[in-house]
Amino acid sequence: MRIEPILGRMLALAGLVALLPWGARAEGPPSPADLVKAELVAEAASIAPGTTLWLDLHLAVKPGWHVYWQNPGDSGLPTSIDWKLPPDFSPGPISWPVPEHFVQNGIGNYGYAGIVDLLVPISVPNASVPGQTALFEAEASWLSCSDICIPGGQNLSLSLPVAERSAADPSTAQLFAAARRHLPAPAPFETRFASTGNYFRLVVPSSTVAQMRNPTGMFFPVKESLIDAAAMPNTERDSDGLAILLPKASDVRSAPATLDGVLSLRGEDGAERAYEISANPAPAAPVEGGVVWWQALLLAFLGGVVLNAMPCVFPILSLKLLSVAQHAHGHRSERAYHGIAYTAGVLASFAALGIALLALRAGGQAVGWGFQLQSPVFVAVLAYLLFAMGLSLSGVAGFGGALGGVGGRLATRSGLAGTFFTGILATIVATPCTAPFMGAALGFALIAPAALAIGIFLALGLGLAAPYLTASLTYRWQRLLPKPGRWMEFVKQLLAFPLYGTVAWLLWVLIQEVGPDNALGALFGLVLVAFAVWVYGQTRFAAPLGWWLGTGLAAAGGAAAIFFAASLTGAMPAKSAAFRDGLQYQPFTPQRLADLESAGRPVFVNLTASWCVTCLINERVALDSDAVRQAFAERSIVPLKGDWTSQNPEITKFLQQFGRSGVPLYLLYSGKGGEPIMLPQILTASSVLDAIGKS
Repeated sequence: MRIEPILGRMLALAGLVALLPWGARAEGPPSPADLVKAELVAEAASIAPGTTLWLDLHLAVKPGWHVYWQNPGDSGLPTSIDWKLPPDFSPGPISWPVPEHFVQNGIGNYGYAGIVDLLVPISVPNASVPGQTALFEAEASWLSCSDICIPGGQNLSLSLPVAERSAADPSTAQLFAAARRHLPAPAPFETRFASTGNYFRLVVPSSTVAQMRNPTGMFFPVKESLIDAAAMPNTERDSDGLAILLPKASDVRSAPATLDGVLSLRGEDGAERAYEISANPAPAAPVEGGVVWWQALLLAFLGGVVLNAMPCVFPILSLKLLSVAQHAHGHRSERAYHGIAYTAGVLASFAALGIALLALRAGGQAVGWGFQLQSPVFVAVLAYLLFAMGLSLSGVAGFGGALGGVGGRLATRSGLAGTFFTGILATIVATPCTAPFMGAALGFALIAPAALAIGIFLALGLGLAAPYLTASLTYRWQRLLPKPGRWMEFVKQLLAFPLYGTVAWLLWVLIQEVGPDNALGALFGLVLVAFAVWVYGQTRFAAPLGWWLGTGLAAAGGAAAIFFAASLTGAMPAKSAAFRDGLQYQPFTPQRLADLESAGRPVFVNLTASWCVTCLINERVALDSDAVRQAFAERSIVPLKGDWTSQNPEITKFLQQFGRSGVPLYLLYSGKGGEPIMLPQILTASSVLDAIGKS
């Protein structure tokens, strides 16, 4: 704990005592027992092994007096509880209710007046024996203040029987229900802040306050000596949402990594909401490594170029290279048109993806790169589409007269619409991969103004399209290719198998997201897709009546497959990506990481997802190697893995702290304090061993 806040509180308390009227001093201070009445209350009448018991430190504070929150502000001390519990019982942290703001004689405080309920979870060990009695003892301490401050405390205890099953206590149900209504809710939206002059500017998404009339905000920071506790914040509406201007404390020299605390919102209509938030910084220009706007554009372009070498893009890119070969001996303008059409499809897709991502984040959603693959419905539909394309290449049905039209009846006479559509597909299948240079660029895009952010997404798309566009515009190398012939049909059918491999991988991802039982309907959907393609292939050259019947039957089969995909419901925790042979990972949570850091343990954090091909290859090639596992064992490094296959706002916020919008993210903590080492997004065993040697 810093010395300055303690000295400040002592001086503030001394000032309050000095302001006390002489008459009141002559009468003597009131008794601490008269200021706060304390009681220890249990939510259950009996407890069962392996469960969690909630206890309540119930305080009744005398009118005109108050006690303190976890951050008391300019002066005061937080209420504390020293537990004495049965063996192997462990207490959790206090669940602090939303505090009040007190200002007296220029001193600002955060605390509670009236009735205060501090809820604490107690973990009951599995070894507890039914029939025994558990004794819970607590030494509670507090500081109660009015125009003077008086410390108080009380030893409290209660006993509960251990039973086979826990039994609720009806007499305390209403008390605990009321206490939980005063707790801040975890924020379902994303907040950001900027350090500007003498203020921190905290921005709340407009969707959060859309239903509140003329809302105002109050922020209670967890960290002490960060904002001026005696000053009232100002609120203003802008295009980003509700901005709350928080005056900085006088000794603040730099902005924190995150702005953590409780956000209280209140409207003129009386509506009140309170949230626990952890706001990430939103600098106006430089981000990680001092990147500025032109550097972000360049990094995005380079990242898009490198993305072509990632395994995600191979199935689609190989089709387009064959298309280049198919048109190699045609007219130059025709080749150029196909290159431009493909580039337009990629750019349109990246623009749409960027707009959707920014809109969702502005609406408070914690999403990042590859967010659409966190939707089981999207994964299933994408698998159906690629499966249909594979069947077309295998000769079950031909969609259009040219290879450029494999996207369906999207091909025109020259196949340009099919080429455009393939650019869209290339973008979709590229999102499971993260290439070098992309991390910093996308991290910048998500905090930049909207126009610049879309420009960064377009630069990324231009990099992805650049190799094919270059191949379409140049002609010297095309003289080396043989003339079109039967070999192209052979290669076309051969290229169906990378698509089938992609479908198999997508189905594996789907099972991670929804579980094998829920995925069964989507698997039957594949059968319907195959049936629809086969019917279309059998009837596309039939008489008009047969063609209409076949097309209708194929459409019905496709619609039924989409229905199966749309019926996919709630995701299950994706365990397969998080726990496999190799390093013996523990589940990642920010709290678990903080506990290991406090204990001085070296930690390796691996944030991944089942649909992230880069992540899976890194694990197979580098992290699961014998040399890396041996190094982890010798250094006693604790590996933590966070699974982002399905939406996880906690992991999303952690990624944002390091300027990342998606996985993978690899961090190595030395256990000696300080900033972690961030490993590259493409790993080798040697790069991991080098990082371990530097830690």
